[in-house]
Amino acid sequence: MILIRLIKSLILMTANKHSIADLQPMSKKTRAIFQISAVFVLILQFFTYARAQDVEVRIRFLADVPSMVEVEGEYVSNEPRKNPRNLSLMTEYAGVTGLAERVSNIGFADRDGKTLTNKRFNIGEYVADGDIALFRYFMNVAPLGQRSAAAHVSWINGDGGILMLDDLMPQSSGEKISARVKIGLPAGWKIFSTTRQTQDGYFEVDNVEKASVVIGKNWREVNAGALKILVSGEWQFTDDEAAKMAAEIFGGYTKTFGSSASQNTQIAIFKFPGDVPHGNWEADTRGGSVTIASSDMPFRSQSLQRLHEQMRHEIFHLWIPNGVNLSGRYDWFYEGFALYQSLKLGVAVNRLRFDDYLDTLSRAIVIDNFGTQRRSLIDASNNRWNGSDTQVYARGMLVAFICDLALFEKSKGKASTDTLVAQIYQKYHKGTDREDGTTAILSIMRSHPELVPVIDRMITGSDRFEWTPMLAAAGIEVSMANSSPALRVVAKPSGRQKDLLDKLGYNNWRKSTVNNR
Repeated sequence: MILIRLIKSLILMTANKHSIADLQPMSKKTRAIFQISAVFVLILQFFTYARAQDVEVRIRFLADVPSMVEVEGEYVSNEPRKNPRNLSLMTEYAGVTGLAERVSNIGFADRDGKTLTNKRFNIGEYVADGDIALFRYFMNVAPLGQRSAAAHVSWINGDGGILMLDDLMPQSSGEKISARVKIGLPAGWKIFSTTRQTQDGYFEVDNVEKASVVIGKNWREVNAGALKILVSGEWQFTDDEAAKMAAEIFGGYTKTFGSSASQNTQIAIFKFPGDVPHGNWEADTRGGSVTIASSDMPFRSQSLQRLHEQMRHEIFHLWIPNGVNLSGRYDWFYEGFALYQSLKLGVAVNRLRFDDYLDTLSRAIVIDNFGTQRRSLIDASNNRWNGSDTQVYARGMLVAFICDLALFEKSKGKASTDTLVAQIYQKYHKGTDREDGTTAILSIMRSHPELVPVIDRMITGSDRFEWTPMLAAAGIEVSMANSSPALRVVAKPSGRQKDLLDKLGYNNWRKSTVNNR
């Protein structure tokens, strides 16, 4: 194992001529230079004993600049890297831009300890005059002004924060990076992660892209069966209520998918680091970690309902996409179907009325009809962060609903989207060979002939789907309310229609009332 402490004593940072201007006023401690030392001969011996990880990194907080972290590391894998003289940093994630602009004072050295000069050709893109073995830079991780950033990129404030390791570390042209990571915390802070930690304090990260860490001094921890719930701030719900909700939802999805998603799962619930109005929230699920940034609701009942909604959506992602070995931009499926399965589960556990279910789908119809430029769901997914996010969610959820109706009708109630998502999870769970997500999912969907028209018209095509016959079979019709389409149950459903409505959850509240007598 390469010893970062040894390297730290040998490598000192130079003030890079490409530093970001607003990060330059900092301690003179950051303005030293890489120094060559004969002791670097020892480093070559440590490389021989490197583990399988691609990179070893140490992240340290600066006492005199609380929002700044120092990132230093070395490539330890014996596998040759593509473009070893290049180092790239993340520039954008989930629509949050300017990430690489947080970096300053970057420097490199080769395996002999020789200082390398570098040039920045684009923001976040550096090229050195030799093969990069060691790197070091500073990153400003103060909360960004963009609200969505709180759940998707690294940030810290005076009490704590979230570290998304992917945006802190060098990128690898789309390839998976494994790492050993040690994080030095301020006094009194704790660290929470689903990743295994060694006795020497390093986290063994199999895939940096899927790793997040919760840090701070004011997190409250509650156990909920297989889940660990972390809560920060004061809410109109209690910590125990949050834990009970999470366990209920996790159990519901475990039944749907046929197995648990992860042995180690944690859910962090926290308020936005800035002042955000009621009713807003953002969330991110990586590996076995769910992070939910939210503002509270005006009333307790609304607060409980919103938390359940947040958890239903994000916990689904522990299975898909996080539990499957699929790649590419198949957001149309894992976001659209997450919304729909979340609706179904809400009805199943009596958090939502069937009218709420139909009302949500009606609003999705309005959103889908509103767009002047129609595009396929696949195209919308590829452009999700360039203005197609709403379409991916709304049209994706409608596709899931139509698939549910088609599967119910064809199988006489024996198959549904529950069957479909379980098939996908069981076939492509982690441990299988990696495949393109859209290709893999469409292959399974096409094995159900009744779904082929939905695929051709709404997923790979951009047509409006004529679904009135499917709605009629399920005892649902479209009416107009304030010039907008609205779904409602027909006045006198037939016996066959009642059976399908029951499968969709129409009478679930009645069953619950009977069971609770």
